[in-house]
Amino acid sequence: MAEAAYTTRTNRNRLTYIGLWALATVAYIGLAVAGYPAVAAVAFFLFGGATFALGRPASMFDERDTDIIEEASANTIQVVGLGSAIVFPTAAILSGLGYIEFPLWLAFAGVVIALVFALWGGFLLLARRRR
Repeated sequence: MAEAAYTTRTNRNRLTYIGLWALATVAYIGLAVAGYPAVAAVAFFLFGGATFALGRPASMFDERDTDIIEEASANTIQVVGLGSAIVFPTAAILSGLGYIEFPLWLAFAGVVIALVFALWGGFLLLARRRR
């Protein structure tokens, strides 16, 4: 009986955790697109911060979840990396040849992607150091 209650509570916390992060993301994007970037940041902070009341994510997820998250993360890094390797040089070449004008938002996207990969590289080094 205690096992069933633990499992039910864990599943409810897991769904609440995921739901709060999804709500934080949707609220942030929606409010930012609507022209309220400060309100968007506050909403993201509040919904994302509410997840801390649920406890550590490690207590809600088990080995199966870890394997799934690792696979999804690896696939995401691979797709973003390959997409960046195709899109940015192609846009730069076409811009250099005068076929398109390199949009400013693409430069910002490139900076964000570069920062994500720098962060990933840092965590990769840290993980290797721990082993």
